[in-house]
Amino acid sequence: MQLMSTKISENTNIQLDLKTVIAIIMVTASFVGMYYTLQADIEEAKKLPPIEVTRLEYELKEEWNEKMIIQLKERVEMLEQVDDVVFEELNVLGTLMKDGTENDGKLEELNRQLEEIKNQKPKQTIIVKEVEVSKKGRR
Repeated sequence: MQLMSTKISENTNIQLDLKTVIAIIMVTASFVGMYYTLQADIEEAKKLPPIEVTRLEYELKEEWNEKMIIQLKERVEMLEQVDDVVFEELNVLGTLMKDGTENDGKLEELNRQLEEIKNQKPKQTIIVKEVEVSKKGRR
């Protein structure tokens, strides 16, 4: 196998069809346009005043965090209740398996408690805060 060496000189011919040449020009023009647009946006952003986090935004964020924490606490409490009922059911079933005694009433009561827990809707707390709105921030 013989390797061909390619020499590039003044007489080297490159053959490209018209479609490829137009595509190269379009891609180059797109990149140049994006560059200048980005530069203009950067200059505009430098002239704008820095964004301040308003008290309203902070309070809304805190309110959302409080709401999520409360919801998570409620879910944990509900899961703890389910865990207790399931553990009790397991004990009753274990007793039934060992003794053969009738604890059907206890098992039905535990199933009823489990259904009640499943049907519970989480409590929702609504926090209403009055916030002063100045016309300074409006356009």
